[in-house]
Amino acid sequence: MNPGIFETFYNGPIQHPILLWVSNLFFTVLALAQLRLRSDESTRRLRRFILIWSLISALDAWLSANRVLGIGMLSAPWSSILPFLFVWAGDLRIFLAMELFGAGFPDQANKIAWWRPVLACFIVPVVAGVLTRGQEARVLFLVYEALFLVMITLYGRFTRTAQHSSARSVRNLSWGFYTLWVTADVLILTLPDGLRDLGFAVRVLPNLIYYGAFAWVCARTSR
Repeated sequence: MNPGIFETFYNGPIQHPILLWVSNLFFTVLALAQLRLRSDESTRRLRRFILIWSLISALDAWLSANRVLGIGMLSAPWSSILPFLFVWAGDLRIFLAMELFGAGFPDQANKIAWWRPVLACFIVPVVAGVLTRGQEARVLFLVYEALFLVMITLYGRFTRTAQHSSARSVRNLSWGFYTLWVTADVLILTLPDGLRDLGFAVRVLPNLIYYGAFAWVCARTSR
């Protein structure tokens, strides 16, 4: 089956990494602009946090592409290890941000339970891998995305981090792009061949949000 227009675009370098870099840069600049008039220590902590994760997201967009710019196709085992590590890191930033903002970050330096976000990031891939063993990769993606929505909802409730508005904003952001990913993958898996290409068109939007909007949402917590 030949790929459609949107699938070809989705898997090509214009979408991944170029558009993802553009989104990352745009939202990072927007976030830093929002913090530009403040020079207190809490703002400096928040600015460092934003820049670290923006850099990780930019590396993710580069090294997780089908064909890495300047390198080409990654050989095994890096072609599997790097994408997994970046997915894990992308989920970690959500759980970690919820813990930090729930503990008063960036205005306070309260200790957090570091083990909770780390553990949460392993539960979803392990369970998804067991449930989809022998299935095609798209099914794995869909199950992973659905499980993450359940996990982040339960995480906010049982850790009580969702009681804080800043942590809720980060959780709501993850709800947004993961729900769009689920929608896109359902379309890809269920629509007939002539229409499944629409799922790849839908998938571009959550990608742009995922690689960029985290910085902006974090900056807005300082208002």
